[in-house]
Amino acid sequence: MNFLPGVREGVVRSPRAPVPYYDSTSPDDPRTPILLLHGTGGSATSHFWALFPMLAEHHRVIALDFTDPDEIGEQPDTSWYVEQVESVVAELSPLRPVDVVGYSFGSVIAAALSAQRQDLVQNLVLVAGWLRTDPQQQLRNEIWSRLNADDSPVLAEFTVFTAYSPAFLLAKKGPEITELVEKAAKSPNREAKMQFNRDVDLTHAVGDIAAQTLVVACTDDQMVPPHHAGLLFGAIPNARYVEVRSGHAVVHERPAELYHLIDQFIADPARTSPGSVISQEPV
Repeated sequence: MNFLPGVREGVVRSPRAPVPYYDSTSPDDPRTPILLLHGTGGSATSHFWALFPMLAEHHRVIALDFTDPDEIGEQPDTSWYVEQVESVVAELSPLRPVDVVGYSFGSVIAAALSAQRQDLVQNLVLVAGWLRTDPQQQLRNEIWSRLNADDSPVLAEFTVFTAYSPAFLLAKKGPEITELVEKAAKSPNREAKMQFNRDVDLTHAVGDIAAQTLVVACTDDQMVPPHHAGLLFGAIPNARYVEVRSGHAVVHERPAELYHLIDQFIADPARTSPGSVISQEPV
């Protein structure tokens, strides 16, 4: 699956893994690229199928597919994924920093990258992200892990139930719910990233983020409840905060609203000052 005609596809070799990428234009495009980092259970195309082409109307957009370790049971650390992003940036945007949009797991990696490599990240958007994994998240992670270990058919239903907001699911008919469950059952193996998610702790790192930052919370998020976004907002020096009425799967539920927030912020970060809580018109 490709995003739209003309998107370049390739593979960058990071120190420990090959990293597939998608680039909406060419390396000589003078615009600052927007780099999209996907979440735990998806890929660049499955999570950014709508956001990528919308952003590409006015921006150069790059997305990548994170590569997990080949060895079963090998525990990846933050550096495993951060170096993949660094390699893609070095290959595709060697002469300029990038704007980074991280979603869910991708927001954790985006925040870690921004803290470690202030030279690489100009503006930062963290969508449905978290600072440190807490007991509620660990409980959900444990339920997921047990269902996964048993190869339970209920796992896909559990994933849909926790990913989407009640309002979104109530608006769907039976066949549409079935389709969501079937897609969840076919999603990429997320075991390595779920193991990684159990022990996330960026408490001592995010204070080093220098990029102008927008923190996006999802009001009906069961996977990463909105108080996690509040913690990121309070810990990152140059952060703004905004809420979207959505479940965790905001990239599917509200892609147009998410596009508007990202596009507006990256176009003019100074439009709102650090520490601002951005209010939106009710939808």
